[in-house]
Amino acid sequence: MKPWIFERQLDELKEELRGAGFRAFTARQVFQWLYHKNNQDPSTWSNIGKADREMIAELYECECRPVLESRGDDQGTRKFLIGLADGLQIEAVLIREKDHYTFCLSTQVGCALDCAFCATGSMGFRRNLSSGEILSQVLTLKKELGDYSGKLNLVLMGMGEPLLNYENLARVLRTISEPDGLNISPRHVTVSTAGILENLKKLEKDFPQVRIAFSLNAPDAILRAELMPLANRENLGDLLAHFREHKRRRRLTCEYVLLAGVNDSPAQARQLVRLLHGIPAKVNLIPYNENPALPFRRPDEATVEKFRAVLVRHGLTVITRWSKGQDIRSACGQLAVSTANS
Repeated sequence: MKPWIFERQLDELKEELRGAGFRAFTARQVFQWLYHKNNQDPSTWSNIGKADREMIAELYECECRPVLESRGDDQGTRKFLIGLADGLQIEAVLIREKDHYTFCLSTQVGCALDCAFCATGSMGFRRNLSSGEILSQVLTLKKELGDYSGKLNLVLMGMGEPLLNYENLARVLRTISEPDGLNISPRHVTVSTAGILENLKKLEKDFPQVRIAFSLNAPDAILRAELMPLANRENLGDLLAHFREHKRRRRLTCEYVLLAGVNDSPAQARQLVRLLHGIPAKVNLIPYNENPALPFRRPDEATVEKFRAVLVRHGLTVITRWSKGQDIRSACGQLAVSTANS
């Protein structure tokens, strides 16, 4: 079986092509076609000689993973079901914003964290995605935009916990920012994590411009552990101490999913204020996106507003994120695949 070209970083491709007798600059040309021009058909790479194109096609598989199904809504959100080479499936989401597009990307098939309110966790964990499987999602979603050349935000908060797949995540981030690759600034990339402290430190050291979104979801350690079993292994106090002590270029985003009658009272909002004291952070409040298979419910707008008002009154920056894509089950916490992955 031929290797998949998307598994190669630029320096690796250079080394392999040099060993196969190609000129030194060919790897950069290939990268420009694959990523910058989003063209995966070697026969059309016009600035590379025909014999070289044919040899590259013999050496590598160059196609993205196929889209098996896509669904859109009237707000410009589209969800893609993508088939992997081993028969497993993942989902990725394209979101149209006011002045840009956001790509929501998966990093694992399923998720091992088993958060009580998350549909992805109910799938269980099958495996990590390779770097190529993550990059292929970006290119697939980018094709949907045609000639669009404006701002893109990439958020690694689809299926899975990115920091439990750190080596492949790091490979992806390098190719995303490569000038001959996607050439997307790390400032436009957000990694969402439930808090894997060791790998969080690696990420901040290796990619200091990448934005961090920390899934907090509770105003105290006890409730957080009930909602997020990971909290029994990754101490919340240690994570918060790190966020207080580590200087970063951008404020931390704390994501807080509001669950009716669970974590949405004004008293819990005051607890949250105390919990975040001393951390340069903004809070994304996410009213729960309901799933019929799970027992949680979304709070009403009045409850959400009371909770938000407490945070604002105490000086926190707060964004209430009424998630897009609920009608097609592509909103935060709703991504899940069952049929081919069972």
